[in-house]
Amino acid sequence: MNIIEAACFDAVMEKHFRVLKGLGFTEAARKEEFYGFEAVEVDRVHFSKQGRGAGVFFRLRDGRVIDTEAREHDPDPIWYDQTTH
Repeated sequence: MNIIEAACFDAVMEKHFRVLKGLGFTEAARKEEFYGFEAVEVDRVHFSKQGRGAGVFFRLRDGRVIDTEAREHDPDPIWYDQTTH
């Protein structure tokens, strides 16, 4: 991952964290505390999941997939960024 990608992932995490904190969803002080990982740990981002639809799903280098509400999802790549008809 390059520094530009890490900065982009960091910005997306920060944006969603601030919204959720403002809505009272978390009392975490920092996005890293809320998500349980740092932007440099993100390998890629998925933008849809079958059965769930559009969203942001962070795929970490350790294989975990975490959404913007800090929920862990099935890591099987077949569920992400695919279209079905």
